[in-house]
Amino acid sequence: MKEDSAPWYKQFWLWFILTPLLIVFAAGFSMLYIAIATDDGVVVDNYYKDGKAIVVRHEEDNYARSLGLNAVMRQQGLNFTLELKGELRPLPEQLLLHVIFPTSKAYDVDVVLSHQGLGRYIGELPEAITGNWMLQLQPFSEESLWRLHTNSVNFPAQSEILLLPKQE
Repeated sequence: MKEDSAPWYKQFWLWFILTPLLIVFAAGFSMLYIAIATDDGVVVDNYYKDGKAIVVRHEEDNYARSLGLNAVMRQQGLNFTLELKGELRPLPEQLLLHVIFPTSKAYDVDVVLSHQGLGRYIGELPEAITGNWMLQLQPFSEESLWRLHTNSVNFPAQSEILLLPKQE
């Protein structure tokens, strides 16, 4: 019988078994590093942590619903025109439109819309956006009493966009 006199680290079967294991460990630690080092952010919604439960606040949606608020928005290039309808008096001088990317807060954009009279507002995106986004509209002031939403808008928008209070 012939004995193999090569050292252990030159044996074929050792590397045949260890190579896939080493690749899996390297890939696993790479994924762990990426998961720890990057922050996905949170999709914008008003929430607070109460103990270990997350409670979504619906006061703003309920108030907007009670006032019959809705908005119709149109896009032309980088410009937005918006008509706010409902029983809200006085109308705010400025509105804040959150253009929310569904998977990463880093891509979110805020657009300030200025009142032009009779419930008509205008604003401008800082740069062109494409793809599927969510929108949230609220008064520009620190204390938001109401908000309107839409869950899926493909930009550039070819038709009117309707923003409504979230349904319970």
